[in-house]
Amino acid sequence: MWQDLLVAVVVALAAAWTVWRVILPAGLRARLLGRAAPKGAGCGGGCKGCGPAGGGGSSCH
Repeated sequence: MWQDLLVAVVVALAAAWTVWRVILPAGLRARLLGRAAPKGAGCGGGCKGCGPAGGGGSSCH
């Protein structure tokens, strides 16, 4: 009997971890925890373009 309960707890924890880490987007996880949403890496993080910004560098950074 206790083995069945232990297996049920392990399966429930595995399912919760899968939903939290794999299925939910990072922005939603951050919002549920009350944190700021993570910014995307590179030029996908809200910049206006990836072209040179005067000095030959990227306008994103």
